[in-house]
Amino acid sequence: MKRFCNGLLASALVLSLLLTGCGAAGGQQPAQASGPEQPAVRTVTDAEGNVVEVPQDISRIAVTPLPWSSVVSAIDGGSQRLASINPGALKAYSGSFFAKLDKNYATLDDTSIGSDFSINVEELLNRQVQVVIIWEYQTAEAAKLKDVGIVPVMVKNGNVQELQDSFKAVGQLLGKEERAKWVNDEYAKAYEKMKSYGEQVKKADKPRVLYLKRSDLTLQGNDNFIKESMELAGADNIAAEAKSITMEEILKLDPEIILLSDFDKFLPQDLYENRIEGQDWSSVSAVVNKRVYKTPVGIYRWDAPGVETPLMMFWLGKMLQPEIFSEVDLKAEMKAFYQDVFDYSLTDEDFGQIFNDKANAASERRIS
Repeated sequence: MKRFCNGLLASALVLSLLLTGCGAAGGQQPAQASGPEQPAVRTVTDAEGNVVEVPQDISRIAVTPLPWSSVVSAIDGGSQRLASINPGALKAYSGSFFAKLDKNYATLDDTSIGSDFSINVEELLNRQVQVVIIWEYQTAEAAKLKDVGIVPVMVKNGNVQELQDSFKAVGQLLGKEERAKWVNDEYAKAYEKMKSYGEQVKKADKPRVLYLKRSDLTLQGNDNFIKESMELAGADNIAAEAKSITMEEILKLDPEIILLSDFDKFLPQDLYENRIEGQDWSSVSAVVNKRVYKTPVGIYRWDAPGVETPLMMFWLGKMLQPEIFSEVDLKAEMKAFYQDVFDYSLTDEDFGQIFNDKANAASERRIS
């Protein structure tokens, strides 16, 4: 009887162990079914206020707005994480000062993004792009990107505050928040410095300034920070509310200074010698007095929103109101900026290239 009881106890113990083992195995099934561990993510608040999740380790970024691929390069310390950029950005890079600072930029794809900011979603998927930086108005494109699992991050450029919000977003995206904060701090210092001359600017005689984006007489900057920067620099922006102007209007307004953007190949000499078909500049004060200037180009066109905007503010001040802004040492500001951002020491040749000295050779009172 004792043996029988002992046998029953032993059998019960074995059965209990078997059941416990099955229960343990059953308890492990959900963990096995959960699949591989999900990659870490972090949040980014873009310039439009959208909060999006991006992978912790981002290695493939596309950029639709022209200046912002150079912004990414500056904040990230290189273009190694860029995959696709606007063809216009690559065109601006070719033969520019920026080519000395970022050799990899020349190898970037410029076929997946259109010059009109359009996006080839299928091609971006093929290139394993994880994030696309887009303008804030590209809501339809943002929806398409989300549908295929690519994260859109929006940027804006209407004023200095929007630029700072956009730089902050890029810093979060890259995990370079401190670097973006430094850029924003430089903006804040430049902005406050320009405003500190406000009383003098207010009392000064303001030259009539015309800022042309292209030779077809479209205007530059009235839709972004340039408009405000020209006010701070003491310009009478004679076409401040327009997107384009006619030759008849120009003759009537008679600008004293004309700025030419690098978005077009036209040069001061084209106006001085009346080379542009259908336009007669011979009687315009800025042309008569040789005060037409091609604006600077560094890592990108200074008159487009980017990390060099503080330098553009100073350039405008010294160009338009040299007496008021005489204490601003633009070359020293430039040397410090490119040293801090790119660990690069500017040479005299670099200054000449950035200031477009060759293009402005025939112009009076130029900065070089």
